[in-house]
Amino acid sequence: MKSLSAMRFITGFILLLVSIQSYADQWYHVELVVFEQLSNNTDEQWPAMSGNDIRASLAPGMSTPQIQPASNNTLNSIASRLSSSSQYRVHYHQSWQQYIMRKGSAKAVKILSANGLIEGTVRLDKASYLHASVNLWLKQNAGETNNWSDASATGTNISAPHNPHLVESRRIRSNKLDFFDHPKMGALLKITPISTPAGVE
Repeated sequence: MKSLSAMRFITGFILLLVSIQSYADQWYHVELVVFEQLSNNTDEQWPAMSGNDIRASLAPGMSTPQIQPASNNTLNSIASRLSSSSQYRVHYHQSWQQYIMRKGSAKAVKILSANGLIEGTVRLDKASYLHASVNLWLKQNAGETNNWSDASATGTNISAPHNPHLVESRRIRSNKLDFFDHPKMGALLKITPISTPAGVE
């Protein structure tokens, strides 16, 4: 009787591990729209950009065992409405298929708009819940100096461009539209579970 109970316990434990593994190892269709908010004027002083903040080993157009290219298919109507509004300007709309891994193994995806005004990263990971870390810059100022009168008094670095910076990390859900907000910009993110893409080992 004891051996039977032990066998059931071991079998149940193995099934639980398999379930956890299959939950954690999942491909998703990822779609991202990044836009500028034109009607929101603010006196906020933006931080200095750092190249260390936007390093990433993956990009939407790559084809690797971790990421595959994809077509936009879930946020087209929203992006179109934003583009037709005088209050917003869409700078980035891109999709990709990604193998979302656990936090310790997850890799950032490089985000760079065609017009060069949006640059940054999106990192997606999965444990008990899906999690997104958005780190995006709106490059309004491309110069290497800033003439703020209070720069030296506050210790502000004036040797680098200062630009709006959207940085946020939070739990997300699949098949749900997530909005990341900032006084000068916004990002819409939606991820949808998919089967492993053909040709990916």
